[in-house]
Amino acid sequence: MTLVLTVTGCATKHYTPLAEADDDQVEQLTENVFRVEYRVSAFTSQAALDRYFLRRCAELTLRESYDYFHVGRRFDILMLSRRTSMTLTMFKGERPADNPDLIDARSVLRESE
Repeated sequence: MTLVLTVTGCATKHYTPLAEADDDQVEQLTENVFRVEYRVSAFTSQAALDRYFLRRCAELTLRESYDYFHVGRRFDILMLSRRTSMTLTMFKGERPADNPDLIDARSVLRESE
C-alpha cells in the first residue's frame, strides 16, 4: 500500500510555467527557432506531458512576440523522469493558408485555462 501511494504521489499533476523553467529547458538556436524541453515524473501520462509541452511552447511563442509555432524533431527520454524535447519554429502575422501544421499560441493558452 505504501508503494502505491508513493508511486501515485510522484506523478506531475500541475503545469510548471515558462518563467519557472530551468535555464537548460529553453535554448535559442536562431532568431525564431528554439529547442524546448519539458520534464515530468515518469509516472505522468504521455497525454499530460504533451499538453504541458504545448502550453510551454505557446508561452514562449507569445513571450518572443510571435503568433504561431510549429514543432518538429521530437526526442523523448523515459528514465526516472519523462522528458520531451523538440525544435520549435515561430511565425508572426497572418497564418499562412498553405501551412496547416502551425499552432496558434493564443488558442493553446485559452484551451489550457
